[in-house]
Amino acid sequence: MTPHLEHAEFIFNTETSQYHCKGSWSILCLETLLGQLAQIPSTPLASTIVINGEGILQFDSAGALALLQCKNKLKQDKNNIELINFNAKHLQLITLLEAKQDTLDFTPEPPIKRSAFYELGKETVNKLSQVDGLIILIGNLTDKIYGAASNWRQFHAPSIVSNVYTAGIQALPIIALLSFLIGVVLAYQMGLQLESYGANSFIAYLSGMACFREFAPLITAIIVAGRTSSSFTAQIGSMKINEEVDALETMGLSPIEFLVLPKLLGLLIIFPLLIFWSDIFSITGAMMLSKFKLDIGYLDFLTRLRNSVGAKQMLLGLYKAPVFAILIALVGCFQGFNVKLNASSIGSQTTKSVVQALFLIIIADAAFSIVYSWLHL
Repeated sequence: MTPHLEHAEFIFNTETSQYHCKGSWSILCLETLLGQLAQIPSTPLASTIVINGEGILQFDSAGALALLQCKNKLKQDKNNIELINFNAKHLQLITLLEAKQDTLDFTPEPPIKRSAFYELGKETVNKLSQVDGLIILIGNLTDKIYGAASNWRQFHAPSIVSNVYTAGIQALPIIALLSFLIGVVLAYQMGLQLESYGANSFIAYLSGMACFREFAPLITAIIVAGRTSSSFTAQIGSMKINEEVDALETMGLSPIEFLVLPKLLGLLIIFPLLIFWSDIFSITGAMMLSKFKLDIGYLDFLTRLRNSVGAKQMLLGLYKAPVFAILIALVGCFQGFNVKLNASSIGSQTTKSVVQALFLIIIADAAFSIVYSWLHL
């Protein structure tokens, strides 16, 4: 029959001049013992102290460790400790813990506090190593494209078509909706200012320039980066965890050729069409808002758009498409290959993929703006 669980007690008996262990010295009944340890009375120097274990109902490793702490506290005055009325199993457990005293007393060193300069340097080295890996990926990809130029089957047309569908065709609804809303917002904000000056007719020029050159390419790139770059990272990362990438290498096949090249070519094909799709819906949103807000007819808006903006500004926005497509594909695939063999790594690398892709897209867009300004375009 299992003994009734009672709280462990460590009591000094003045009549017998002994410390008595009572109750259940198990892990479930030691919560009140720490308070009793703090109240242990002082003893004469170098005296012999007797600990009586007759009243122990249960005794496990946690109880033995608590008893060892009691002994150590009493030994602080160089006392001799004598254990009586402990059975053989109790004594074996106590002896075992005493033999491992050095291990039990081990305290880990506190973490080293690094300065902000150290963290900055560490992050810089990390980013430089990523740049090195990205350059290696670009070199391998360039080599595969050069080799596939003489053998068209290495381009893997079915995979390219699949990526065109998933990265491009499936993104058409969300791109159309957001582009339309961006066009409406731009026309509304610009229209408020133009209306106060009686220059409503300039809405076609301003909204056309903003949508064709900046907002349509940028919105498209942001949406594709959020959808496609993360998708590429998760796909390649899960294949790496399942050792499918290693299987390709074992069979003598190139993961770059089978996984990266079709994704890059698929984005290069579909990205200009996505930007053109965004141009259409952003201009449609601006045109509809101009009709209801500024009382400018559809035909009048389109005529002014053609005469003041023209196809040249649309082409300046489309020129950004290859650069954005290459950045999104490379970053997504590169972070996918960096996935470690655990599930949490997929989440962290996917987040890095989206953030880095958006960062590079903004940098590239700023570079295009500087170049267009130098060329007076």
